[in-house]
Formats: sequence, C-alpha cells, structure tokens
Amino acid sequence: MSDVTSRKYIKTKFEGVFYRQSAKRDPRTGEPDRIYCFCFTDTQGKGHWKTVGRHSKGIRPTLVQKERAKFLAEIAVTGVNPVEREKVTIGDLVDAYLAWGKSEGKSVSQHYSQYQAHLKDKIHSLPVVELTPNLLSTLKAQLLKTPTGNTKAKKSTGKSKARTGKRKTLAGQTVNNIFSFMRSAINHAIATSMWSGVNPLSTKGGTWKMVTANNERLRFLTREEAKALLDDLEKRHPQLHDMALLSLRTGLRPTEIFKLRGQDVDANACGLYIIQKGGKRVFVRVPEDMIRMLQAYKRKPAEPIFQQPRKKTAFTKTPACFKTAVRKLGLEPENCDSLYMVTLHTMRHTFASWLAQSGKVTLMELQKLMRHKNITMTMRYAHLFPGQESEKLSIIGDMLA
Repeated sequence: MSDVTSRKYIKTKFEGVFYRQSAKRDPRTGEPDRIYCFCFTDTQGKGHWKTVGRHSKGIRPTLVQKERAKFLAEIAVTGVNPVEREKVTIGDLVDAYLAWGKSEGKSVSQHYSQYQAHLKDKIHSLPVVELTPNLLSTLKAQLLKTPTGNTKAKKSTGKSKARTGKRKTLAGQTVNNIFSFMRSAINHAIATSMWSGVNPLSTKGGTWKMVTANNERLRFLTREEAKALLDDLEKRHPQLHDMALLSLRTGLRPTEIFKLRGQDVDANACGLYIIQKGGKRVFVRVPEDMIRMLQAYKRKPAEPIFQQPRKKTAFTKTPACFKTAVRKLGLEPENCDSLYMVTLHTMRHTFASWLAQSGKVTLMELQKLMRHKNITMTMRYAHLFPGQESEKLSIIGDMLA
C-alpha cells in the first residue's frame, strides 16, 4: 500500500459524496481508512471540495450526504459561501464595526480601547467559528485575573468616608464591556451579511453568561461635600464647575453633557435635547437657571457648549483637575475601590440619592427622572427612601404584648 493518501476522489452512491483512500489504516479492520468529503459549487459557480471526516472516526456516506444538504441550504438562504464564512476573523468584524460606529457617531471608542488593551492580541486573528463557549469561559476567567496596573494601596487621610483598597484586577463591568463590544461587532456583521450564523456571545437561550458585575457605585456626596467641590471647581475650571452643577441639578450623564451643542438648548420648552446611551436623541426638562447658565456661553447652533480651551472642540473625558479638587478636599483616598471613587458621574448619582432621601418622589418617578430602562437599575437607590421599617417590624411585637 502507498504511504501517501490518494488524491483520487472515489464516488459513492450518494450524490456529491466521495472518499479518498488514506495512507493510514482503520485500526478496527486493518483496511485502508477512508476520508469522506463532498463537492459543491459556490455562489460564483466555482467548484470546491469539503472534507467531513474519516471512516475510522465514525463518519459514513449517509452522514456526509446530510452535511452536504445542510451546507447547500445555508448557501441558498444566506448567499454566503460557508467555506469563506469560516475564514472571517474576529478582527475583520471588529474593524468593520469600529469604522461603522465612528461614521455613525456611535460611542464605540472606549470599549474598543478596552478590547484592544486586554483581548486583541489573543483573538483578533481567530476565525469567528472558533469562538466557542469553552473558549469564551477561558477568556473570561483570564480577564478577571488581569492586573489593572496600579495595585498598591495607600493609607486613608482620614478625611474621607470612602473605603481604601483599589481593585487589583479588571472589574467585572470592564470585562462585560469588552464582551458586549465583541457581541455588537458580530451582530453588526450578521446584519450586514458580512458573516452568518448564531452569535456565540448571545445570552438568549445560549450557554454563555456575562460576569455578574458589582458595579453599583456606593459613593454620593453630602450637601457640604457638594458645595465644597463646586466652590473649588468654580475657581479651578469654570466650565467644569458648570458641567458638575448641571449633572447635580439634572442627573445628566457626563457623556450627555459633553455632547451638548448650542442647538440643543430649548429655552421656550425649558429643556435640552440630549443624545443618551445608544445614540437615541431625547428631550429632558431642566431648571430655568440651568438654561440661563448654558445660554450665557452664546454658542452657535453646531458648536459644543463646553469646549476644550485650546482645541475649541467638545470634551471627550473629564478634565484631570476634577480629580485634583477631589483629593485636595479629601473626598477620596488616592487609591480606593472604584465603587467609592468620586468622579463627575458621582454628581448624577448624588442627584438620584438626594431625591430618594427627600421622600418627595416615588421609585417609579425616580426611574423616569434618571431615564433608566428598567426599574432594576433604580432599585440601587431603594434603601435611601425614607421608610417606617422599624415601626412596621414592631407590629407583631405589639400584638404579642
């Protein structure tokens, strides 16, 4: 027998199903092993061969026939050659999604940066079809053990109520952001017919699960802390003071504030048109004095209201002096868990916390004011609502007295 696998395709009784004789023998029979394959024509009319497997591994002509029928049906439905589909890499999808997102003004750069920093080198050149649940679980475990870089904790100054001990590895939410970015890239590829199949990162009906992230910031400011911070920012960076005040008075997200333009201020309706998460444009009512504050900038319709001093372009991140002011006032230790950090987003969190503590709004009203998609997101403030738990818990005791 030849030591080389035959290149001759031998026809079976099933249409399009062939086999080649292998140089290896079937260990069970001692006969030359058979390598089964089928032929097909792609959408350009070019013929191809696709290998299915060996006789010694349990592959039979009937199984190959079924695989061929399934393969041809996929070509007919999607118009995509499955062989070419198997060559499409995660990098192809990510690059296409990133280009589309930027052209459409979507906020994709931050999550792409996280993907680039922590996962790109491992999977960018990997075919999408090889992204299995087992591989995803392995990647998730590795990411959760990835150091953040600065792991050295410092002692508290004693001036802040915030806890010390900075998280030494990537936060669960950061890991979720990376996988969510990948999932969106694959969904975009499916929608644009760049790739076909089931998204391996889908959490609906699949085995893949995101990280159960504990990302609920626990820190909000007291009245005294908020006043001290605003006073400091007014001297240090007037625009940043106004951004912080606007967030505290309205609950706007920093990204929503950064994107505000002159045309977004509607003085007659006493509100703002903002672009919230997901790119949706909505109208939000704000106090009259906030409208006057924004109008005082006298921006043209297309100009960003808050502009970087030299570039005259919109801010893309919070100026560094915000953190300088926070540390000067002792609002957080230099190294503390991110759940207790004071950021510009803390002003939105403080807005919600103060409203909950006031007892003048219901949980449903707070959900509307915060523009949360579901009540679960608002429930993080439930413990701040004034209640009569003590009195209610004493009811049974009173009945037994």
